[in-house]
Amino acid sequence: MSKFKKVIGVLLAVSVLAAAGGCGQQKSSSSSGTSSSTTKLSGNLNIWAWGADEEAQARKDAIEVFIKEHPELKVTYTVIPTADQVWDQKASAALAAGTAGDVMQMSPDYYGMNTKYYEDLNPFVKKDGINLEDVITPGLLDRYYDADGKLEGLPLHTNCFVMAYNKDMFDKFGVAYPKEGWKISELADWGKKFVSGSGSTETYAIAKHWVMDNLMLYAGGGTPYSDDLSTSNMGSDSIVQALTLYQKLIQEKIMPSDAAQKTIPAETLFVSGKAAMYPMGGFEANQVINDAEENGINIAFTSMPCDPNGNEINVQYATGWAMTKTCQNKEAAWTFIKESSFANEEMGKINARVGIPANKNLANTIYAQTKIGDVGFDNTYYTQHISKAHMNPWGGTLASSGNIWTAMVQEVTLNGKDPAEVVKTNAPKIAKEFASYSFNQKK
Repeated sequence: MSKFKKVIGVLLAVSVLAAAGGCGQQKSSSSSGTSSSTTKLSGNLNIWAWGADEEAQARKDAIEVFIKEHPELKVTYTVIPTADQVWDQKASAALAAGTAGDVMQMSPDYYGMNTKYYEDLNPFVKKDGINLEDVITPGLLDRYYDADGKLEGLPLHTNCFVMAYNKDMFDKFGVAYPKEGWKISELADWGKKFVSGSGSTETYAIAKHWVMDNLMLYAGGGTPYSDDLSTSNMGSDSIVQALTLYQKLIQEKIMPSDAAQKTIPAETLFVSGKAAMYPMGGFEANQVINDAEENGINIAFTSMPCDPNGNEINVQYATGWAMTKTCQNKEAAWTFIKESSFANEEMGKINARVGIPANKNLANTIYAQTKIGDVGFDNTYYTQHISKAHMNPWGGTLASSGNIWTAMVQEVTLNGKDPAEVVKTNAPKIAKEFASYSFNQKK
């Protein structure tokens, strides 16, 4: 599940019913994404989604556009919170029982967890004569295909990160501004220059954003597992190196510990001038930049850091839609998924409010050209780097291995354990988890 899905405290079920008048007509898309034919729709369509804050509002607004344009349908829209794995539990139970929605929000970072419940969208794409490469933003589509070629969903939007930094702090502590291609290992050197004060006056080189555990996973130059997900690499030297660097950054207060940051959240630490850098997700750029400017922070931006091999360390979180095999109105479900993804410009513009939209044209225009604040920032920072970003490494199927990684990080950064010993102890546990995953048992 995409991580920028923030917590909702209560279950929210929103039912939006369109008038059940005469059957209307729906615009279908050709390979260019323009209207080419009409298809009659009728009946019911049940949509399940997660979401909170701006993302939830954008999703609701987009669905209202769909309802307005298809008054012949009776649409029910249900939002389920992600807190305490409520979405995972409710969605999994409903899918298994055959009572899930016709359309379910999904993410490729589930790594095929629910694919057996999803309809293959390839026949729908072929029937409409669509060339998805022509209409969907590069870098967003590949992960929606299973290893056997099944298209289990279509992308809605995605987000990655850029590094925001406080120019005044770099000037004050006599450190050169980070340039494209800077390496994460360098933080252990010049990052120490930002360490000063104590308690409420303490300053750091970088705030400990929640994405940091995933970013540091790649800091040693390796990957946590093979591209085909068949083999865990968590016992490699690169993981030891990553944990060793992580431990050093925390112990030398270049980055705050979890305990230190409980009193001051990561974003607040940065916009209040107490952390020189902040990995800024596309989903939070508007808030971070506006807060920084309001507080008089002289903010600038650069790429995310590189590993020892010069590869950028970035992570993406993606959101899409899937059609369930139990769907009773497949034509309406396909129409909704298609229009949400790329075929409805008004819906695409709404998606662009919260991430890089799947609509290729809108991603390169409306989204990329959106300027935030008065610092010369626009969203091309994200569109230029999304292709370099790793998919959220521990989502869905791989969550059990991710829990072990989290425990490894805590042993090293909180308890001061030797990174090599932590890897030696835990790598076999992760290897065992990988061997148990269904996609590996099939091989």
